[in-house]
Amino acid sequence: MIVMSCESIQEIISQKSILIFDFDGVLVDSVHIKADAFAELYSPYGSEIVEQVVTHHLANGGMSRYDKFNHYHNVFLNMKRDQFDLDKLLNQFSTIVVDKVIACPEVPGAENFIKENYLQHKLYINSATPQNEIRQIVLARGLQKYFCSVLGSPASKSENLANIRVMNHEVPSSDFLFFGDAFSDFEAAENNNLDFVGIANSMDSVLHGLVANDLLINDFNCILESS
Repeated sequence: MIVMSCESIQEIISQKSILIFDFDGVLVDSVHIKADAFAELYSPYGSEIVEQVVTHHLANGGMSRYDKFNHYHNVFLNMKRDQFDLDKLLNQFSTIVVDKVIACPEVPGAENFIKENYLQHKLYINSATPQNEIRQIVLARGLQKYFCSVLGSPASKSENLANIRVMNHEVPSSDFLFFGDAFSDFEAAENNNLDFVGIANSMDSVLHGLVANDLLINDFNCILESS
C-alpha cells in the first residue's frame, strides 16, 4: 500500500488556482481497456508480439496512440510507415475503446473532487487521447461543464501544458498543479516547471522513485476525506 499524506496535498491544492488532470488512469479507470484494445489489434501477429505491445503500452501511459502504433510496427514488426495503414489502425482502436471508456468506472473520488473544486479553481484536462475523441468522452460522461478546456493529441502533454499556461499567462507557474499517472505526465510537468501529484494505485507504478511519497495518492478519496 502506498504511504499517503493527503493533508499535505490538500494544503497544496488550496494554494493553487489551476488544476490540470490527465484522463486515463487519473479520472477514469480505463488503462486496461486500451491495453485490451492493443492486444486485440496485434493478436494476428502472435502472443509474443501482443505481450511486447501490452508491456510497452502499460509502461508508457502518456504516449499517444499515433506514436505507439508507429513504434510497434517499426520496432516489433519491422514494418516501414508505407507498409501499414495508420489511419485504419487509429479508427479501429477508437471503435473498440470509445464506448467502453465512456461507460467505465471513475477513479474513486474523482468526480466528487472535481465538483468540490471547479468553483474555486480553473480545471483542465490534458490527455494523450486524440482531442476530438477525448472531448466526445468527457461530454458523454457529463463532465464538460467543469473544465475550461479539454486538450488531447496530436499535441504532446508538454505542449498542452504550455498552451494552458499561455491561456493563463497572467498566472505564475507556482499556481498550477498537474495530476498524472505516467512518466510522460511527470516529465511534462517538469518541462513546464509545474507542481505534480501522482496517481499511483499499485506498487508497480513508474512514479515510485520519481515522485515523493507524500505527493503520491491511490485515488481522490483520501484528499476528500482530509478536506
